[in-house]
This record gives sequence, structure tokens and C-alpha cells, in this order.
Amino acid sequence: MSDLRALAVELLITFVLVLVIMSVATDERVPSTSTASVSVGFALAAAVFIGGPVTGGAVNPARALGPMIAAGDFTAFWVYLVGPMIGAALAALVYDRFLAAAEAPEMPGEETSSQAPPEGGEDRRRE
Repeated sequence: MSDLRALAVELLITFVLVLVIMSVATDERVPSTSTASVSVGFALAAAVFIGGPVTGGAVNPARALGPMIAAGDFTAFWVYLVGPMIGAALAALVYDRFLAAAEAPEMPGEETSSQAPPEGGEDRRRE
């Protein structure tokens, strides 16, 4: 296995995991935080299933360091350090530039808070 292939896999699986975490666990537009744990769990499982056969599916530099210390082999540690860092940074950039600026979809039966109040400056819906 080449180091570049391992780097690409670690970058990709970390990108997906961090993007899911930022999208469902930290965004107030998500209606329920109870689904966040399931979403993050599935994203982590997918990352391990995809990256496991290729790189061991470390996803986390600290997770990769333990087996390297036990084996005494640090030849490809840079892959497990650089890949997740770049993947996480790219996920944060994509979320910030494209997903955070998007508006939440309207739920049926919900009034939008972006409607302007009636003339007079007061919101008369509460009367």
C-alpha cells in the first residue's frame, strides 16, 4: 500500500466524519439532537468500514499512535497525522462556506420568524 493512497483514504474518511459532526451535532437548525448521536455513529462506522481494509481506519492520529508505539514502527505516522488534519480542515471550510450559510427548510405548520412585523413596529401575532 502506498503512503499517498493511505493519505487519501484517511483524508476522505476524516472529512466525512467531521462534516457530519458539524452538520448534525453543532448546527442549531437541526431540530433534534437525539438524531445527532446516531448520525455520527453511522458516519464513524462507515469511516472504519471503508478505511479499515486500507489503513486500519484510524480516523484519529491518537488512535493510530497507540499501535505504532506497541509495534515500535513509526514509518508512516505522517500519513495518520497529515491526512486527518487536512480532512478536518477541508470539512470545516466546506461547512463554513457552503452549508452554514444555507437556510433551514420550513417545517409544515411552522411560521417563519423572518416575516416582517405588521405596521406599527409590533408583532401582533401574540395577541
